[in-house]
Amino acid sequence: MDFNQFVDEVKGRIKQFLPIEYEGAQVKIEEIKKLNENYLGITVLKENQVIAPTFNLNQLYEMFQSDPQNSMENILRNITELVLDAPEQFDPKSITEYETAKDKLFIRVSSAEKNEEMLQNVPHQMREDLAITYHLAISIDDIGVGSTMITNDILKRYGISEEQLHADAMENSPNVRPVQVMIMGSMIEQLMGMGSETIMRDEPVQNITEIISKGMGMERETPMFIITNPQTVDGAGVIFYPEVMEQIGEGFQGDFFILPSSTHETLVIPDNGTFDYRVLEDMVQTINENEVAPEERLSDHVYHYDVKDRVFERADKFEERQKEKTAQLGKNEHTGKEQSMKQPKAKKHEMEL
Repeated sequence: MDFNQFVDEVKGRIKQFLPIEYEGAQVKIEEIKKLNENYLGITVLKENQVIAPTFNLNQLYEMFQSDPQNSMENILRNITELVLDAPEQFDPKSITEYETAKDKLFIRVSSAEKNEEMLQNVPHQMREDLAITYHLAISIDDIGVGSTMITNDILKRYGISEEQLHADAMENSPNVRPVQVMIMGSMIEQLMGMGSETIMRDEPVQNITEIISKGMGMERETPMFIITNPQTVDGAGVIFYPEVMEQIGEGFQGDFFILPSSTHETLVIPDNGTFDYRVLEDMVQTINENEVAPEERLSDHVYHYDVKDRVFERADKFEERQKEKTAQLGKNEHTGKEQSMKQPKAKKHEMEL
């Protein structure tokens, strides 16, 4: 069975598996464009229902193909469970009126290059080659967050500025999707797929410094920390929450590297002279190519946080900036010496007795 046949069968048979109240439901199949991926989705709307979740048919088809024992009936039962587990009551005002909607705001981060076309239609802010976008949480559970993205049209309807949207989203994100910090084994152990250990989960921002300080004391080698959210889904944006990078820097007592593990998490490791960013970048690129699904890749670059200057930037740009600083310092010292040599010596006053 090819994908088109699969879609037709799902659409034609799904209502046979749903309760009687879905007899008059509308089954919609449409292309969904999201950050990093496009897919064909199925939505089941009961009569008078305004909004309902959309489920990824491409993923369901992969499940169907990957397991010979996975019958079409099993797939339809899975979709039925998803439909019935979705929240039944939804107030449209919770996303159409900003005063209500802003408490559901949170941020996500993605590759600007991969999402260039989509970003033309959504408010966003750039951090190097990464784009921060804004989303409304519709539902939250252990698996993830059902959400909708803020588009330019929605922003216009709200009647607020993009700056206000950004400020509110940054303030509210830790409430919707809190920070979670985990310590892993040494850098080499992690990259080799060896052991990792969670020492704390779902910690408020003010405890990040303490978590990292404890982790540094636990490991003989340079440890790595995962920065994400409790669901470990779309958690890479957590690194940009207010004061998170500052708190990490306090824990490390210095600068640190940020590795874009995936759209779900970032990894941080102290810049203590143990690793050159080029080595880290090679590792990130290798893992992206071999381990990370294309739709979950964030970047092939390694980033750096300068604690003193409070600057987030690509690691190669940090190195270049430091070279420029050193060159400027040397130039200033040389200029100072020249000026000192050019100053006329004070004349000695002769005294006659």
